[in-house]
Amino acid sequence: MATKAPIKLNLRTVHPEYATVADKMNELHARADELVRLIRPLREEAARHQISWIAQTPKPKANPVQRHPGAVALLGDLLPPPTPEELDPPPPPPSWYGEGELRALGTESEEVQEAIKLLGPVWAKARAEGSKKVCEQRLPEYRELVGRVVKAIAALGDVLIEHHEFVDEIRVQGASWSFLRPLNLHPFGELDEPASILRSVVRDAIEAGHVPASAEPKWTMPADLAHLETR
Repeated sequence: MATKAPIKLNLRTVHPEYATVADKMNELHARADELVRLIRPLREEAARHQISWIAQTPKPKANPVQRHPGAVALLGDLLPPPTPEELDPPPPPPSWYGEGELRALGTESEEVQEAIKLLGPVWAKARAEGSKKVCEQRLPEYRELVGRVVKAIAALGDVLIEHHEFVDEIRVQGASWSFLRPLNLHPFGELDEPASILRSVVRDAIEAGHVPASAEPKWTMPADLAHLETR
């Protein structure tokens, strides 16, 4: 009977809270991008009208008309009551046709950006919690993969040492090995140095607990790499 492949959980299914928060965050970012597209031409138009941001801010509401108390006392009943326009003056007309729309979009853009800031920590927390669950579930699978990487590195290092020994054997004879047209293995560096590329990867895997300490190769260079580069 064929064994079923393990179900690979993803972040959204393993942590529904993250899915909810991420959907809202995506929605906010999408609206923020849309607002930028809508605001840009209005700002360009405002610049052509030489409208400053001061002119685009809400204008102060006009104050009700204040009649002179002394004059009102002198006229008495002859003075008609204040008109609605005097008591509640209409707001000043906009400086240009798009001022109101630009102001409204600017206000919404500010609200969206603030919402993104407020939701950011919630999103980060949900992402961290969900990521932990996903990685815990797939850690055995990953460690098996790292084990194969380490084995491949060990095999590669063994072959490189064998290559260096071959070249060194010719060097010790005093012969020039340039006629072999040897490979340039300089990028791998001194394999027995702790900072060598291959050894560093293996040590990282050991320190992370993916493979045992015994997985570290026991490489010994037959000669300094500089000697093996002189042909």
